[in-house]
Amino acid sequence: MIKYYTFLCFSIILEIIGASFMKISDGFTHIGATLIVVVSYGFALVFYIILSKEHELGIVNALWAGGGTILIAVSGIILFQESLSLLKIIGVLSVVFGVIGLNFPDQSKQARKAVS
Repeated sequence: MIKYYTFLCFSIILEIIGASFMKISDGFTHIGATLIVVVSYGFALVFYIILSKEHELGIVNALWAGGGTILIAVSGIILFQESLSLLKIIGVLSVVFGVIGLNFPDQSKQARKAVS
């Protein structure tokens, strides 16, 4: 399970790097930043594909997309002075609670296993 979360963290961090440099690349006009975008997203997808091979796709995708969305929103506010509003905070918190909710074990599956 440690390998799972390690790969997931690497994938999310690479996604954040890629998204941040996407902004810096200025529409892919700066070659150095563009290369970082391509390499970062390429490796992020490699980790994502490895994770989806052995784990539920819905959970992996929710964690990857949700975790990335949360951290990219925060980094946009910190690094690029993007706006912060109550609606944005509510949206990010909704993503957080959704990701948490998807990670709770399925009680109906556990109940069926106990009966079997």
